Amino acid sequence: MTARDGVTFIVPVYNGARTLDATLESILAQDDGRPFEVMAIDDGSRDESPGILARREREGRVRVLHGDGRGAAAAINYALAEAHHPLVAQVDQDVTLEPGWLERLTAAMAEPRVGAAQGRYVAARAGGLFSRVMALDLVDRYDQMPGGRTDHVCTGNSIYRAEALREVGGLDESLGYGYDNDLSYRLAAAGWRLRFVPDATSRHRWREGLTGYLRQQYGFGYGRLDVVARHPSRLGGDAVSDAAMMAHAPATLLAIVLGLAAALAAAAGRPWVGLAAAATIILGSLALDRLVAGVRAARRHHDSAGLLFPFIHFLRDLSWCAAIGVWGTRRALGRRPTPAASMRRVPGEVLAGRARPAGDDGRRAIVIPAHNEVLNLPAVVRELRAARDDLPLLVVDDGSTDRTAEMLEALLVPYVRLGVQLGVGGAMRAGLRLAHERGAAIVVRIDGDGQHDPAFLPALVAPIEEGRADAVIGSRYLEGQERPPTAGRRAARWCLSRLIGGLARQPASDPTSGLWAFGPRAVRLLAGHYPTGYSEPELRLFLARNGLRIVEVPVRMRPRRVGRSSLTLPRTSHALARTLLALVVVPLRSPVKVSSDE
Repeated sequence: MTARDGVTFIVPVYNGARTLDATLESILAQDDGRPFEVMAIDDGSRDESPGILARREREGRVRVLHGDGRGAAAAINYALAEAHHPLVAQVDQDVTLEPGWLERLTAAMAEPRVGAAQGRYVAARAGGLFSRVMALDLVDRYDQMPGGRTDHVCTGNSIYRAEALREVGGLDESLGYGYDNDLSYRLAAAGWRLRFVPDATSRHRWREGLTGYLRQQYGFGYGRLDVVARHPSRLGGDAVSDAAMMAHAPATLLAIVLGLAAALAAAAGRPWVGLAAAATIILGSLALDRLVAGVRAARRHHDSAGLLFPFIHFLRDLSWCAAIGVWGTRRALGRRPTPAASMRRVPGEVLAGRARPAGDDGRRAIVIPAHNEVLNLPAVVRELRAARDDLPLLVVDDGSTDRTAEMLEALLVPYVRLGVQLGVGGAMRAGLRLAHERGAAIVVRIDGDGQHDPAFLPALVAPIEEGRADAVIGSRYLEGQERPPTAGRRAARWCLSRLIGGLARQPASDPTSGLWAFGPRAVRLLAGHYPTGYSEPELRLFLARNGLRIVEVPVRMRPRRVGRSSLTLPRTSHALARTLLALVVVPLRSPVKVSSDE
């Protein structure tokens, strides 16, 4: 990788009208002639942000995506799946980049195995008292960090290697505040190095006013608890928030408990002075720690707001104490982490991702088999809902080992989770069985990797609706519209097509296509007898042996959005061996008898 590699800027947007124009302008000013794109994801804004983004899109330099209201992490993952370049710069809607930011960070990324590099926020005296204190606090902590290696890269002011993000499965969409900490720790665990580049500078516009400060600090505290629960070794913090900062909230909580105990003891006529003295010493020590930091920040950055660190940080600690109480209660009740628990949205907002009713077409369904598709599934579900909002979806999680299950909870889509990976065939058998039990007569299979275009759904189901077919397969190779990319694959496809077509006595131009529609007879049969594993060639033979009519329709398929296929070399070898065995065995098997009401 070189310092001139292409960069995709990603800006998640939610009610960011106050600062959004300045942010986008500072990003566009970083364009130095390298391959360069800017994507902004509007995640359900209710202010003027959509209008600002529409204007920027008309200007032709910003691509606007529309999130489904599940939070910043999900929005960033959505854009990551659409990114075209090997470097991804993530900038928050309230950050303005200073000249040279991109050049300095990409220079750090040229070093092998560097997965992410972060710039430094600089102090700004603009804004109200609380926003100045927040800015000074973070700047002071950055001042204590040497340039070079770090163990925490903050999103909002950083560049990532797209390969590294995809390797670790992107951001955890169940987290609000703290998803950047979690991502940094997972990148480091996967062997990627992180860099802090002090001369890549930017300015952050923090929230104004006491209410905004307390709300944001509560979110920071709650989000940090979610992260520590996932990474217990990080109880002592990281390079940005060290052990002393991490100790502030629990120490304050202890002082509050001691103070209450002293008051109760005094009311009961028992000794209380020792308890009160302990509480006072703890609070005094915390205040002294913040006073030292505040004086240091005020002198270095010539801003007297630093002298208020002890008082305003006490409010911060109280907010974190409240977060500890709420988080502990929710944890005891078994509540799952959600982004809204720390990143609260506008009250009363209706999320775009809310589950849709099945509509009046309950006799059709779309089944989506998926294994480790956490980065692809949100876009697949979003596209299907936009194309056919009336059709119920069912995702079959084929023993995923990433965060697919948590993501499906957030997507509000019905799903079945298999305990182990069975392959597409096993996943489809489970999905077809459930769809059949729910009354579906026509079931479409759409893979979870984004290769199948919903635009071909009408053509796919038309032969079944017209009574000409029991199953329909989307073929890439009808009418010469596509061809396998290599001579070896073309030869293998030709041989397999001739063998399967001859045995099935039906055309088989695309024997490995996974885009299918199944009519009532096929649904009843396959709900109990879908060939397991990676079974597309065997499926054709099985349907033909049981007298079902198969029709091919021309379609176009896309490359998978991100990630790797679950067909590894061992699984491909196993699938090939099974296909060769099926060519001999399946034509000799007796047809399966399935009653019309099974």
